[in-house]
Amino acid sequence: MKGEAAPAKLFAHILSSKRTMLFVESQDIKPGMRLAKPVYNRNGVLLFDRNTKLTVQNIVNLTNFGLIGIFILEPAEPLPPITREEQEFEQLQTFYMFRLRDNLVNISKGKMPTDLAALAKDVASHFGTLDHKVHFTQTIRSNTDFVYKHSVGVAIISAMIGHAMGLRESTLLSIVNAAFLYDFGYLYVPAEIMKKGEDITEIENSTISKYREKAYALLHADTNPYNIPSDSLAMVTQMIQAGRAEGGAVDRSKWLTGTTVLAVADKFDRMTAMSLSRKPNSEISAIRYLVDHPESYPQNVVSALAKCIHIMPVGCCVDLTNGDKGLVLETNERDFNHPVVLRFRDNQVLDLSDPKVSKTVQIADVMHTMDNRVKMDAETLKQFTTDENSSKMVKKYQFKKLQIENKRKQA
Repeated sequence: MKGEAAPAKLFAHILSSKRTMLFVESQDIKPGMRLAKPVYNRNGVLLFDRNTKLTVQNIVNLTNFGLIGIFILEPAEPLPPITREEQEFEQLQTFYMFRLRDNLVNISKGKMPTDLAALAKDVASHFGTLDHKVHFTQTIRSNTDFVYKHSVGVAIISAMIGHAMGLRESTLLSIVNAAFLYDFGYLYVPAEIMKKGEDITEIENSTISKYREKAYALLHADTNPYNIPSDSLAMVTQMIQAGRAEGGAVDRSKWLTGTTVLAVADKFDRMTAMSLSRKPNSEISAIRYLVDHPESYPQNVVSALAKCIHIMPVGCCVDLTNGDKGLVLETNERDFNHPVVLRFRDNQVLDLSDPKVSKTVQIADVMHTMDNRVKMDAETLKQFTTDENSSKMVKKYQFKKLQIENKRKQA
């Protein structure tokens, strides 16, 4: 596939992939629907794999399992690409979520947590040691499981950020423990307030703060019967205080490093999370928001986050500020905002790190599927080629990039 037809056909394929996943609430699931994402039980064991065609009994089992809904494939659509690491990520999220729920339920009843310390160690050891970026995908959330899924998401992000910042293992464990507990109080917030999301009044925000403080009291910080790290309790206190002062001035000068990590991870997770009531922000729009608010989110922590996750990986489809659409051919590790992009309209390769180019066109946002994944994968990209001139431009850019990296290493 050469010349101008290449981007047109490629773009047509991308648009068709936009329909590969639909979210269906539990009451609307019908026999014959195909699962787009796997379903795991509380122990992380696979119950139903992707592409499973649901039967009446399957639907009964899914309903009894308490799912608020599922992602399905349209009848003629192929399975979307997914890596083994992404599958494992979803599996661990489910496993961690149920473990955390058991711990928090026990604490709410005045009982010893089942394995909170072990859970924190599992998360820190798995995600606090990664030497590569990950695709941070999330499962859809409801008002009933928001606290557990959000806390697990923040714990995972915080572990990765802490590792990128070179924090000690003991500090990572304290941060992860705090991530599990600082939003504990949301379990007691009335459902009518939870349904509003972030569109709450000052009075409602005050109500939430009271419930968070009530939950903190259940931890019995003075006697610490649950052996929660003292740093974790301090971070939880600071996060609750920040929530109470939302919209007002917050003195962050005395914040622990772990609290700043939690604040960044919290906002990123909330912005990119999927729910029944709101569309998630893309990773790039969330990162840009954090960058634009340095007074609340320290830039060294935001930079560490950007090193941990794929924001605009190769194969990612993007909207450009001039209304065009394109495909990322080469990432820019020094500045994710300026990758090399193939513009579909005219098959032109744009190096956005070139000031002359970025002056006229920039990345507006990333195109995502309904489950917040980027649309294209490496295997699909291998099926397409651009024209000879575009290929030469990409090779020229890659050679130039290699020269710069070599000079940087020698220096």
